[in-house]
Amino acid sequence: MRSALLLLMAAGAMAATACQPLPYDHEDEVPEVVALEDGSAERAEMNARVYDAVMRTVVRNFYDRTFNGVDFEAEVAARRAAVIAARDEDSFYAGLEETLALLNDGHTNAVSPTDNLFHKRRRLETAPTFGIVELTVRVRGGAEVTSYVSKIRKGSTAEAAGVRPGWKFLTIDGRPWDAPQQWGETVDGRTFVVRFEDADGRIHTRTMESKLMPREIGTVNRRPDGVLVLQFSEFDAASADWFEERLREAEADPPVAIVLDLRGNVGGEVTAGERIVGGLFREPVVFARRREFFGEVAHRSKSSPAVWDGPLVVVQSGLSGSMAEVFSATIRERRRGRVVGQKSNGSVVGATSFKLPDGGQLSVGIVEIRTGSGAVLQGRGVEPDIFVEPTLDDVRLGRDTMLETAVRAVLAGQRT
Repeated sequence: MRSALLLLMAAGAMAATACQPLPYDHEDEVPEVVALEDGSAERAEMNARVYDAVMRTVVRNFYDRTFNGVDFEAEVAARRAAVIAARDEDSFYAGLEETLALLNDGHTNAVSPTDNLFHKRRRLETAPTFGIVELTVRVRGGAEVTSYVSKIRKGSTAEAAGVRPGWKFLTIDGRPWDAPQQWGETVDGRTFVVRFEDADGRIHTRTMESKLMPREIGTVNRRPDGVLVLQFSEFDAASADWFEERLREAEADPPVAIVLDLRGNVGGEVTAGERIVGGLFREPVVFARRREFFGEVAHRSKSSPAVWDGPLVVVQSGLSGSMAEVFSATIRERRRGRVVGQKSNGSVVGATSFKLPDGGQLSVGIVEIRTGSGAVLQGRGVEPDIFVEPTLDDVRLGRDTMLETAVRAVLAGQRT
């Protein structure tokens, strides 16, 4: 899974990454993917070009000058021949990622041209999909990470095929569901055979068409108990617009309480964080601090056209990262509400992204990010006030114990 980026647009961050061998990338630009034949001389030449540019850029810009205690430049040199000898895109990028993993930083990674194209197309609402929201979990007491159907989008081919939440993904066109680049959702109009397993161990085979659907920015659920549940998957301008509109609706027709569901939220732009945090406080608050070579810079929330100052609980999971973690920490530090769920991912570094010559993308952690109070989240995460971890039965039977615990907590707080 591609790591989230806490994008820093301030001049200080740009100055820290001056004189780069690679151009900056932007999330709203569709990459030009270079077609290369497996095992060809052109593939080997491009591998070498990309490898050298990636490692040079990382060495110049990585925020931790100890490189996680690794002699990174020596490792880069020792691994170079084996990585650039890869015959295809998958194996080459696997080698790149294995080398970058030495830095132990979720924001420093290389995304292959195929995956980069898919992510950009999905962001720009032009990516085909089955309409399945996937839940990847490591359940209590288990070491294996497994993917399940979390929910089905209305009007999707998965809904028409009768796919159900809680089903476990098995294969797609006979290949493992989690195999690299086997997601099967990159070609509009193509059909795929997907196998699932339900809670009783029954196998379900569905033939589904991959088709274009608009991006789902967030979901809204006003429950019978009066609690408004808002869920969004990243911090960007579209999500901030969406959130402000939901708060205007809540202002006009107040719910009993609000639960913000940030499970799996990958983080995103600090500018979006300024707006979303601002919707929960009457006065500007410092919610993040970044450490530059010339000193510390504080990020403050911005005034919002609508503000919710009523009961609030945040739900997070072990996959909540980056700006989502800063957000949860702000809610806790400011005593604005409680945090329910699992400890967050612990991947909180200011990063920027670069275009790779083959159409891939490189992101590099370039600056340390702390909470408004100065706490370090990188490698530590945010501990919830109420810890809840789903069991395998919870996932397979569609019981949302995290959300139900959050609702009980916010209702209890509302009564007191």
